[in-house]
Amino acid sequence: MGYYITKKQLATLYNEISKEIFSIGVHDQKIDIIENKVFIIASSKRMPALDALKDEYSELVFSLDSALSSRYKKLLKERLEKSLNVNISSVFRDYDPVQGTACTVICFENSINR
Repeated sequence: MGYYITKKQLATLYNEISKEIFSIGVHDQKIDIIENKVFIIASSKRMPALDALKDEYSELVFSLDSALSSRYKKLLKERLEKSLNVNISSVFRDYDPVQGTACTVICFENSINR
């Protein structure tokens, strides 16, 4: 048994959450699906408020980046499970503030059929 999920569904939900948390959508996304895993590489602009603090308060900005990523992962998991009726075992996300690139890996409990 597998899930039927499209890249468009994933891209739309990913962008909606980005807008909700950061008030900025992603510029572009590359989504790959392999068996029960989804890999998303997304580029976006950094929040101007964080950029303004990065030189003098780098530790604080690092902590805020981490907290925002945690919130992002939680919302992404909740919304995917609810809207697509799927079960997710893990969500991993890392953000490179210098490049403005996020890498997200979503592990589903079953394979994804396309």
